[in-house]
Amino acid sequence: MPALSPPSRLQSRAYEELRRLIVSGEFTPGTFLSERQLAQQLAMSKTPVHVALERLESEGFVTISAQQGVVVRSLSVEDIVDHYELRDAIEGWVVRRLSGRLNEGQQTQLHENLNQQEEALLENDFARLTHLDSEMHYLMCSFLNNREIIRTMERLRDKIHLVIHRVLATDPGRPRQSVKEHREIVDAIFSGDGDLAARLMTSHLEAGKRRVLNPSRFSD
Repeated sequence: MPALSPPSRLQSRAYEELRRLIVSGEFTPGTFLSERQLAQQLAMSKTPVHVALERLESEGFVTISAQQGVVVRSLSVEDIVDHYELRDAIEGWVVRRLSGRLNEGQQTQLHENLNQQEEALLENDFARLTHLDSEMHYLMCSFLNNREIIRTMERLRDKIHLVIHRVLATDPGRPRQSVKEHREIVDAIFSGDGDLAARLMTSHLEAGKRRVLNPSRFSD
């Protein structure tokens, strides 16, 4: 079987830009996308746009059908449950393994991230807070230097961003509580209590999952 050729520069640019528009929320779930209009917007032909959309479909960001065309896909209940179960399995294990083992530079990175989260919270800058939140989870996984875990977290990175954005939007009190939970997880890692860090991570992820699956309970 011949090897797949790497994407061209235009295909990569189309993919990165369309993914950015989806993850940032500029293309909201349910939005219909036209290849012709996207090609005009990106100042390129339809071919790289078509290839980029096929890649986004394979990653679960859009749905392409003969009847409806291209539609930005929302996360289903099954997607959300699978997402959180996978992250719990990975991140709970990661924080247990990291506990008491971080070097000074790694500790500084987490401290700086948490301080910036608190600044974003005070400024009501939830776009920045969402970015810092997903970055913190990725940082911890990267510290373990497990290439398979890093690759998995990189693959999940944009969906983590989307999920965190939905969580923070469902409950006005959730951003403050989420930052507090992050601080508690990091404190447990620094103190070397891996079991506590893993329990706190599971509780943190479960709290987010409940808010996505039952947003009406937290919207008042």
